[in-house]
Amino acid sequence: MDYLKRKNIPAKIQLEVWNRDNWHCRYCDKPIFYTLSLKILDKINPKHSYFHPNGKTGEILPLFIYSWASVDHVKPFSKQGSDEKENYVSACWECNMKYGNMEVGQGKPEPKGIIESNWDGFYGLYFKLKK
Repeated sequence: MDYLKRKNIPAKIQLEVWNRDNWHCRYCDKPIFYTLSLKILDKINPKHSYFHPNGKTGEILPLFIYSWASVDHVKPFSKQGSDEKENYVSACWECNMKYGNMEVGQGKPEPKGIIESNWDGFYGLYFKLKK
């Protein structure tokens, strides 16, 4: 029953996955955004709706509602998928929620290849703004 003891994916591993995947969702190819950068942007410009802790519709710009960076298990952890980087892909929040506990071929698409891109999800901006 060890597979039921799910742990959060460490931030360092998440960053490695997002960088590996060039900050794009491997299911829909949409660019994804580093949430901590959006949080700082919202503090600097509170009336621009860059961030809401729950992604609440109407409280956050439509561009960002479902575009938060997340890491998805290709084979779900709940179905004995491993907690290894090879089983992780970058996913926009929308795809992560949509495919939830599904397996590839049973509702979840096969992850697409990595898009060539210089997009960094506003990760570089985070270091400039957090000072």
